Amino acid sequence: SWTVELGSPQEAGRWLTDPGMEPIALLVSLLLASGFALTDRWFRLRDRYEARFRLISEVDRSLIGVLEEDRILSIVCEVLSRRKGYRLAWIGSGEPDGSVRVVKHAGEAGELLSAVPVRWDDTPEGGGPTGLTLRTGETCVVNRAGSAPCFAPWKGIAAELGLRSAVSVRIEPNGQQPMALSIYADARSAFDRLEVEAVSALAHRIGTAIESARRYEFFVSAKRAYDDLLRAQRDGVILVRGKRIVRANPAAAALLGYNDEDELVGRDPLLILRDPESDAALARLLHFADEEAERQEWGAEIRRCDGSSFSGEVAVTWVPREDRQATFVPNYSGPLGMILLRDVTLRKKVLEDLCRERDFSAKILDIAEVLVVELTPCGEILLCNRRFEEVTGYASGEAAGKRMADLLIPETSQSSYERAFAGVLSGQGAPGIEYPLVSRTGDERLIVWNHAVMRDPAGHATSVIATGTDATESRRLEQQIIEMQKMEAVGTLAGGVAHDFNNILTGILCNLDLARKVIPPESLAAAPVQESIKASERAAHMICQLLDFSRRSPSERRPIDLRKVVHEVVHLFAQTIDKRIEVGTYVGQDLWHADADPNQMHQVLMNLCVNARDAIMECLEGKGEADTPHGAYRIQVFAGNASIGEEYCRMYPYSRPGEFVLVSISDNGSGMDEATQRRVFEPFFTTKQLGRGTGLGLSTVYGIIKQHDGWINLDSQWGKGTTFRAYLPRATERQEEKPLADETVRPKTGVETVLLVDDEEMIRDLAKQILQLHGYSVFTASDGQEAIDFYTQRMNGIDLVILDLTMPHLSGNEVLTRIRNLNPRAKIILSSGYSSGGTSLASAFLPKPYRADALVNVVREVLDR
Repeated sequence: SWTVELGSPQEAGRWLTDPGMEPIALLVSLLLASGFALTDRWFRLRDRYEARFRLISEVDRSLIGVLEEDRILSIVCEVLSRRKGYRLAWIGSGEPDGSVRVVKHAGEAGELLSAVPVRWDDTPEGGGPTGLTLRTGETCVVNRAGSAPCFAPWKGIAAELGLRSAVSVRIEPNGQQPMALSIYADARSAFDRLEVEAVSALAHRIGTAIESARRYEFFVSAKRAYDDLLRAQRDGVILVRGKRIVRANPAAAALLGYNDEDELVGRDPLLILRDPESDAALARLLHFADEEAERQEWGAEIRRCDGSSFSGEVAVTWVPREDRQATFVPNYSGPLGMILLRDVTLRKKVLEDLCRERDFSAKILDIAEVLVVELTPCGEILLCNRRFEEVTGYASGEAAGKRMADLLIPETSQSSYERAFAGVLSGQGAPGIEYPLVSRTGDERLIVWNHAVMRDPAGHATSVIATGTDATESRRLEQQIIEMQKMEAVGTLAGGVAHDFNNILTGILCNLDLARKVIPPESLAAAPVQESIKASERAAHMICQLLDFSRRSPSERRPIDLRKVVHEVVHLFAQTIDKRIEVGTYVGQDLWHADADPNQMHQVLMNLCVNARDAIMECLEGKGEADTPHGAYRIQVFAGNASIGEEYCRMYPYSRPGEFVLVSISDNGSGMDEATQRRVFEPFFTTKQLGRGTGLGLSTVYGIIKQHDGWINLDSQWGKGTTFRAYLPRATERQEEKPLADETVRPKTGVETVLLVDDEEMIRDLAKQILQLHGYSVFTASDGQEAIDFYTQRMNGIDLVILDLTMPHLSGNEVLTRIRNLNPRAKIILSSGYSSGGTSLASAFLPKPYRADALVNVVREVLDR
């Protein structure tokens, strides 16, 4: 036998091919060579599989306990690309724009990823194994990279890096963008069926690990957020289980006065209540879930650890956790309760303040003397105050829901009211809108409205607040003031007319006196002259009445007893009236003295009595419309004391407070309507027939009372009668009336020198002529300054000065003062149609119009003193 020693397979092959060998030997040699080759390949394949599966197994072991996604991906790529592993392992994520983002990679052939961008759309760059896997979701295997069409964009770089095979599998983490694991090897057909299945299983394992990591991250984030929210919660939060506190936040510890929230853990939750016995229901709820509790929010006094307390609000919520594993230490079982604590001390104080302000505002609205009403933008009444109810007569419930224009505004004013209200809503309404308001009883009141529009955050009107002031009485008082001012203006006009007319009458009377002296009594001209004198005297009397009305007539005020004046006037008046009219008198026993002119008081009473008589006579003659009285027609004269206060002055603004003597004359005649009452004191206004009156009687009364610093009121009702009430100031002291001295006859002629000062040329010429006829030497001056200049030059040669009171440049009073300064003993006569008030420095007063004899007599009287 023989033995062939074969060394290496190459040597065996040479041996077998030796041409000298026998055929059988050749056959044996071929079998032996094939066995050696198969055995070598099997060992190499086994080593490769073992290495690959060790890598895959190591990846699986490395992922155990790893809960970070980034770390998981890094481990996968690093382990797969170790020695005896793969040349390149990387994980890519498909982006919405079609590109593939390299999440992690490892291995010697990393240059492949930067050479050509990888995509997962339909572009050539998206045809690679990674792009196909991401797009289709299927595993993609390339065992011959150099000839595979899908690998064309990377063919050159793959050949340089020695990459001949590749596999790409889909990783499916739920809810995220798709990812793919791509592995590259340096051998052809490196990825057979068994290895591809192992790689797919690895991808599934990676996806599960990523999902677990993401769930853990979500849990950790949620727990961290829960902890952050619990710690950042402003309200105190306490968790309770098994009648013990298992957790608390810092706010709860701070509210209860503890330094740290851990001090509360393990304690009984009842410690938060100052008095658990008084809050038994809340105390029971802090321990157990009470399904029968009507409410889960409570107000209670919360106890701090130092024993103090504060007003708190407690909210309790319970959730069942019987099927949950307890994670608290110590281990408490049962439902989990959450207690929310809130310090409401400030809120309670604010609410108390708001309630106090609300009650205060409600009281203000109730006692306010203004009407307050809230209206919708459509004009419907929502709310109103007590004053509104009083004025309108409608209760709040009755008026609510009704349009104010329809309910309270007269029909004649509704359209203008609607326009004004629309202007208020648009922001163009003017303040102080006046509109009449008709109450439930039909009374009409004048209301001044102011509006404020309430708007929501968007600027839309939600309601309108209207406040109204009842201006009925104010307008009445304003009307009275206007009437008073009108009377003052008329009085001023009457005074000016009377002044000028007095000068004219003075000239007429003086001329007539001179004519009468030179005309013989038997002359035919004597009678016309005498009649002209009588007519002039009547005109002078009328001018006197105008001066009385304008309060410029001469008067002598002194303390007088009006009791005597009343009796004298009534005695005289009763003898001249119709016997069907009764005249009654009532005078108080303790009647104060009045500061008045007795003659003018006679005139006042007589004019008022005559006016009352005329009103009754209209009824007796059938011309009036008065109701027939039960008794006789009568006139009542009353005199008494009156103390005027502030309330009366508010009703009658022209009055003034103090003590006054009241004189009133009442009748039950025809009365007056409102139009007549407004004009009754106007000069020349009369309702009597032509020839029955001049219209100066009541105007004279008005002027005299005003001149005496008093006032007169009128109260009249058509068909019922009239009452006049005159108020005169009370005299501060009494003065006994002196008997009149006997007049002595003095000579009317003289030889003295007189300076006559008057701005009216006619009066200067007439007075000069009259005085010269009686022997006097007369010099004249036309104004005050001329008079001063003349008197200064010839002071010692002038015995008497006659001054007109009203002159240009310098008035009579100013001239009088200057002459007194030059010569204190000078004799001076003041003359005017106005009042003699302020003429105490004068020697005498000569009222205009005067007669020639009156001028001569007063001149002679002053010179003889």
